Amino acid sequence: MSVSTPWTNSTPGSTARNNKVTTISDTGDNLTDLDISEFRVVFCTEDGGQFVKDHTYTANADEDAWIDITEVAEHSHSSDSDGGSIINLFKGNPTFTILQLTKTNDLKKAQWIETTGSGGTIEDATDGTTGERSIRLRTNTTSGGNATIAYPHLKLSFANDSMFQAKLRLESTTSLAFHTGIACDDITAADSNTRKLQAEVCTTTNSNWWLRTATGSANNAADTGVAITTNRTKIRIRHLPNDVEAWLLIDANTEFQKTSNIPTGGETADNNIIKHSIKNSTTADKPLHVYSSRVYYNATSEWV
Repeated sequence: MSVSTPWTNSTPGSTARNNKVTTISDTGDNLTDLDISEFRVVFCTEDGGQFVKDHTYTANADEDAWIDITEVAEHSHSSDSDGGSIINLFKGNPTFTILQLTKTNDLKKAQWIETTGSGGTIEDATDGTTGERSIRLRTNTTSGGNATIAYPHLKLSFANDSMFQAKLRLESTTSLAFHTGIACDDITAADSNTRKLQAEVCTTTNSNWWLRTATGSANNAADTGVAITTNRTKIRIRHLPNDVEAWLLIDANTEFQKTSNIPTGGETADNNIIKHSIKNSTTADKPLHVYSSRVYYNATSEWV
């Protein structure tokens, strides 16, 4: 009889046998030093060696390797034996939605709520070299000229994970201010406490991307240290309310984390799930091209 077999009334106790029936919690470094033959299940409390914090491991049958049982094996959801059918994923998550504004018709200004001021205009544009369509927001040449588009009629729940993505291009990197993201403030308004996930630029401060978030009662912004350019730019904002954090990724730069004033409840207004807004601070045109936008999120009501 080995230390791994069931106990009986006459089984003698031993350290190895007790360890086999106990889940051990310790740091990765300490777990690395264990004699694997004396353990069955361990839980990691701090990264170290091969072990990752908050992961659970079991010893394999040969007692020469740990198996991470926290990770779920790859599966296609093609049947009940392969993670459950894909239709059941949608039945089980009835509020999850993907708003993917990438089709030709989505990149027409008429599909958006348009707001302009001080001579700003909005136009449909097509790149003469690539043929790529965009909505072009123009400040034109009056100082303070501004233009904004917002997507209507959908609501996002800030109590759930979400992710915003957009592909944009600024034609200038000077004398401008710019907001993009979920539930943004209009660029002409003061920074508000309205719940939001907003990537922004204000060249009066510097020419870097900032991430602003708000909880409904407070807001603040943090400098990513990543400078704006006139290239096509990929924007991604991840919102993790259970972890109380948000992340901003600009192109291939290191993802920037923010943990203050993160919204964890409430919802967007019905006219502001996505917004792009630009203003100049000079008498020169500062156009913005919006090529595509998408957001993965939970709505506040189920499909019917």
